[in-house]
Amino acid sequence: MKNNQSKSKKGILETMYDTIMEKGGPTGPITQSLVDLWEKPIELNPEDKKIIISYLKKGEN
Repeated sequence: MKNNQSKSKKGILETMYDTIMEKGGPTGPITQSLVDLWEKPIELNPEDKKIIISYLKKGEN
């Protein structure tokens, strides 16, 4: 298995997602979380971005 992984350029999350889908999809909370993470990447809220930007601007002065 280790030899097979070194040939593959996939990341661990993509490999886990593919395996879950090959076996019929998510069946529990952990596999559902992995599928959700792969299908919808985490994005910052616009409010969070504003806070980070304003903090960086204040720190530069």
